[in-house]
Amino acid sequence: MPTHERCRYVAEWAAVKTRWRLTVDTAEKSALTSHANSCSNILITVTHAF
Repeated sequence: MPTHERCRYVAEWAAVKTRWRLTVDTAEKSALTSHANSCSNILITVTHAF
């Protein structure tokens, strides 16, 4: 996890997972949620790839 622009990284990661309809395991979800909780509200718009 990068130290600079962490919130953007988490948002982009979630966008890629959503766009490609990829699964998230429990450990990944926990880590992303933990990091996202320290971010202010970020709105991302995603279009599914298929």
